[in-house]
Amino acid sequence: MTATKRQIKPLNQPDIVAQFEAKARRLAGRTSENQLRFLKVAKAKGKEMEPVGRMAGVRA
Repeated sequence: MTATKRQIKPLNQPDIVAQFEAKARRLAGRTSENQLRFLKVAKAKGKEMEPVGRMAGVRA
């Protein structure tokens, strides 16, 4: 078996980042009203409403 050679593209190129962003937005679909409401509340309340400790999960 021969090893395949892959060329890794750097992600710091603006055109590649724009392609990933466009694909992500296309796959994400439309943002629902409920999601928008959560985002608006999160923006208004800030970090003080973020969970801490065990509620935040395990950090690796």
